[in-house]
This record gives sequence, structure tokens and C-alpha cells, in this order.
Amino acid sequence: MTFFHSTLFILHILFGTAALILFWVPLFTEKGKLNHVKFGRYYKNTMYTVAGSGALMALMVLAAPLVIRAGMISENTDLDNLAYRLRVFWSFLFYLSILSFTGTRHAVAVLKVKDKRAELRTFSYLTPIVLLIIGAPILFYIGFVNNITLHMVFSVLGLFVGVSMLKYCLKKQVKSRQWIVEHIAATIGSGIGAYTAFVAFGGRTLLSDLGDWQLLFWIAPGVIGSIASAILCKKYKGVFNVRAQASA
Repeated sequence: MTFFHSTLFILHILFGTAALILFWVPLFTEKGKLNHVKFGRYYKNTMYTVAGSGALMALMVLAAPLVIRAGMISENTDLDNLAYRLRVFWSFLFYLSILSFTGTRHAVAVLKVKDKRAELRTFSYLTPIVLLIIGAPILFYIGFVNNITLHMVFSVLGLFVGVSMLKYCLKKQVKSRQWIVEHIAATIGSGIGAYTAFVAFGGRTLLSDLGDWQLLFWIAPGVIGSIASAILCKKYKGVFNVRAQASA
């Protein structure tokens, strides 16, 4: 089991690194052109791999923390406390995996169906979004009880993203070509998940000497990404003439 987890971890790191790089290519290439479409597809596939491997690793640790992370056990280790701390940390990474997956999938789906939003109102499509919404207060409670700001901040972000996606899928009417704005916002949302996972997990050792200040680096992708999303969405509303016209 530990070997499988280690293999997943290597896969997660490799594809995660690729996703961090690929994220910027569609963002800075002209919408609808070959490079944008091609690298957008590459980004989607890498993010699916990152989210899937991350979720599977998290579930393994949540189910058997002392088996998967046996290397952290020493003679004086409080096993109950270690198991609890591992579950608290990996619960955040599990939620982040769901956030990254739903954001990436939504970005692709809205582009595919465009104004035919009825295709998004299926049980299989809505279930991960609903899980993102349900998981938000649970993650917030875990963060509140353990005084972990990161959990609380991203529970709010996840709740906002989940409700926004659900509303887009279920609303009777949206603005014409609103799918363009939805595509941009969802893509940036998935990028927030990727960069947060990198800083909170991959960069944890490098930032450990900063103490509580490392929290700023953990939250930075969410803050910067949200600002970028607002700016780009406003820009492309004008570029693509997103206007108030009913569409189902």
C-alpha cells in the first residue's frame, strides 16, 4: 500500500509540475486558435491526473494514516495525535482535489455545450459540484476546531465556486455567450487549486522556517487568482459582447 501511495505521489508531482506550466499557455494565447485549444486539452488531461491521484492519495491516508505515513513514527510518537494531524491535513488536500477537478471539468464542459446548458443538468455532472458545496462547511469546521486558517479560507472559496457552478447549470436564463466568462473563471479556479496544492504541500518544507507567515503564501494563489479572474472576465465580456439575452 505504501509503495502504491509513493508511486501515486511521484505521478502527482510530475503531472502537477506540468499543469503549473501548461496553465499559462492557454491564458496567453488567442482564444479559439490551435495553440489555445491544443494546450488547453493538455492542461485538462494533466489536471485530471493531478486531481485523481491527489484524491486517491488523500483517501488512503484518511483511511490508514499510520500505515501510509509509517515513516513519521518514532519511539516517542503519540500515535493518536499523529493520525489525527495527518487526517486534518489530508482532508484539506482531498477537498482541494475535488475543487481542481470540478473547476477543470466545468471549464471544458461549458465550452463544449455552450448555450445548451440542459446537458449539464445530469446526476453524474452535478454530483461532484454538490460534494464540493457539502464539503465546504465540513472543511470549515475542521479548520475552526483546529485553528487552521487555510482550511477555513478554502472552504469559503470552494463554497463560492460550487454554488456559482451549480447556479450556472440550473438557472433558467443566463446572458448570451455567458459560457465564455464561465470558461475563463472555471479555468482560473482550477489553477488556484493547482498552485495552492503546490505551495501548501510541495513548498511546505521550503516555507517551514517562516512560521505563521507561510499562510500568506498558501492563500496568495486564491487571492491573486480571484483578482485575475474578475479582471479577465470583465475584459472578455466586452470582447465577446456578453449581453443579457435569455438562454436555457
